[in-house]
Amino acid sequence: MKKDKKFLADRLELRRKAEERLKKSELFTEFPTSRAELQPTLYELSVHQIELEMQNEQLQHSYDEIQKEHKRYNDLYDFAPVGYLTLARDSTILEANLTIDIILSLGRNKLKGTRFSAFIAQADLPAFNSMMQKVYQSKALEHCEIRIGNISTEEEPPLLDRTFRLDAIISDNIQECHLTLTDISDTRRAFEELKNKEAQYRCLFEAAHEGILILDYKSGKIVDANPCILQLIGFSLDEITGKELWELGFIQDKELARKAYLQLQSKNYVRYSGIPLHHKSGNVIEVEFLSYVYNVGDKKMIQCNIRDITDQIKLREYEKAISTSHQETIHALVSLVEIRDSYTAGHQKRVSELSVAIGKELHLSPKSLEGVHMSAILHDIGKFNIPTELLTKATPLDDPEKEMLRNHSLAGYDVLKGIHFPWPIALTVLQHHERLDGSGYPNGLKGSRISEAARIIAVADTVEAMTGARPYRPAIGLDKALMHIQQEKGRLFDPVIVDACIWLFQEKKFRFSSRPASESLVSPEGGMAKVYNSL
Repeated sequence: MKKDKKFLADRLELRRKAEERLKKSELFTEFPTSRAELQPTLYELSVHQIELEMQNEQLQHSYDEIQKEHKRYNDLYDFAPVGYLTLARDSTILEANLTIDIILSLGRNKLKGTRFSAFIAQADLPAFNSMMQKVYQSKALEHCEIRIGNISTEEEPPLLDRTFRLDAIISDNIQECHLTLTDISDTRRAFEELKNKEAQYRCLFEAAHEGILILDYKSGKIVDANPCILQLIGFSLDEITGKELWELGFIQDKELARKAYLQLQSKNYVRYSGIPLHHKSGNVIEVEFLSYVYNVGDKKMIQCNIRDITDQIKLREYEKAISTSHQETIHALVSLVEIRDSYTAGHQKRVSELSVAIGKELHLSPKSLEGVHMSAILHDIGKFNIPTELLTKATPLDDPEKEMLRNHSLAGYDVLKGIHFPWPIALTVLQHHERLDGSGYPNGLKGSRISEAARIIAVADTVEAMTGARPYRPAIGLDKALMHIQQEKGRLFDPVIVDACIWLFQEKKFRFSSRPASESLVSPEGGMAKVYNSL
């Protein structure tokens, strides 16, 4: 009823507009009275003609709009990022969009009438055929994943390195099936890479030689654990999963565990060493506990690395014992010399003090500084082989006596070369009387062929000897000692080391430890530096 009323209203509106156009066009004029009977007929014909013209205009406008929409639809269809296909039951291609042309590298004219199954890899055909069977049976959306190749004359088309997802559904015509073809290669590749990375991580996780616990960030409950931590604590994975870290008792200090968890939430990192870890059987080991927070997507997790440091503790104790043994051996050797020569009592200690101070100014590593210290403490160890009366002689030495005294560097080397140290102490002792210009002994080495430690000890030994009295002379004094090394800088002594030594005394106010009163008498003329340096 409503439709009829609308049609009638449209018809009347069209007639009204046609009559208005007729009047404006002046096509209709009134005839003389003698032709009055024709006037209504002619009027009606004119109105109908205009109505037809207006209908044609409306039809043309509608047609143009339909064409525009049709073109828009075709463009969307052809240039869609996915391929569109219409297949018959036997997979014959009835329709295909431009994306399918691009994927298969074949024009649509050649595609139509071709079976789509001819493009599918043989290994994937069962999945495709199963999907097609299901979609015709269920009339519901079905999907599968396939690999596609280009047209080839061979039985098996060459495969593209791409994977596609097919989604299929039956249209109103039950003999036709509509499919979308979506390239999921990048997604599939990313998924495979992720799987590989997860497998690698799992392999590292399982094979790690330190215990690893994964905790939920919010609750602190254990989510995962590797075999190493399970072995350390004696629990199975099922026994600890879902439990809080401090709940199971393998970390006895529950407050420390809670504190670590709270610190993690605020700092995202925490480290403890020497924590007792209790095995289920009752055995206890010491561990290093390191934890940090990391993100998995938008979720936070906690990883705890627990390392057994029992062997490290034993190694440190062993190293400490060895170090103590070295120290005791060194001091015993030093005492052996100092007992025989009262004038050199404390000399090696003071040389060591200055040598280490110079090394620090030169920014040597702690390990290197320890080597300098040991070498300086032992630098005159070779004097044990020199007669006591020669060491304490109050008159100048003759040439044979000087030669005998100079032999102490080689004698010290022979004593120390059989002892294993972490540093080349024997070599340093051998070289501590070498000089840059080659005038030193025992081998007349020059420049950089002399080790850095030996060059440091050479300066420290000279300064200490000149500031202390000897049986054959009084002390020469610090100022003259510093003046001497300054004058011989670059010829006998390393310039950098000399500058560091002078800086220590003049700017940092370095002073030797106390020495016996008998060594503190200063000579007014200080003329023995040359004699000492030659020895």
